[in-house]
Amino acid sequence: MAAAQDTGAANNPQTGASQRSVARGSLVVLLALMLVPTALADSKRVKPADRAAINKLLDQFIPAVVEQKDLKRGWDLVAGVEKTVSYKEWVKGNTPVQTYPARGTTFHGWLVDYSSPGDVGLDILLQPTSRKLGAWSFRAEAQKLGGKWKITTWYPVATYAPPLAGKTQTVLGPNDLGPGNGAASSTTSKARLGPWVLAVPGLALLALALGAFGFAGVRRAKQRRRVRAIEQLLARD
Repeated sequence: MAAAQDTGAANNPQTGASQRSVARGSLVVLLALMLVPTALADSKRVKPADRAAINKLLDQFIPAVVEQKDLKRGWDLVAGVEKTVSYKEWVKGNTPVQTYPARGTTFHGWLVDYSSPGDVGLDILLQPTSRKLGAWSFRAEAQKLGGKWKITTWYPVATYAPPLAGKTQTVLGPNDLGPGNGAASSTTSKARLGPWVLAVPGLALLALALGAFGFAGVRRAKQRRRVRAIEQLLARD
């Protein structure tokens, strides 16, 4: 009796089609489960070869451009919005890049803000050559253009005043670093460290998390298109 039922199911076109549909659905679900974790992980991942190339770029860019020790060399290390002035103005020191006397010769301690093939956002903290200055935090973007990595965005996000005896330590944010804010920032824009400072790391982490989820959402949309393409290929069988 069981054999007859199995034979009947095998000869029934509707049953066979249903089984094939279930098999395709299971395959699609399996592929989706395999692809989604990869998308979430890739948003912060930089290939070793790319990290080494960006390390080398920063080791050249920071002394040449940020410290303005070799602006002619630095011209070939930037692109995009950091190259909006003429070469003549650039070599005079009139660059869009905020200058800073960074200590050291290697600058590999950067953190990944976001990452996609040929495009990496990063944060880096630079220490000063003078004890009278505090550390500065910069945000940057490096892109691979024509086979070479170049800095396309570079701007300060925070400065940390050196702890001096008898004085309150201060932190300046992006609004204090714009043009024309020199006098104002020295008097009114410097804020005393208070309880609100404790919320800053949490807000920064929240912003990074939202950026990562947004990037992951784009990746997931691409993966859904790949899954639909696989479904169409399976439906032709």
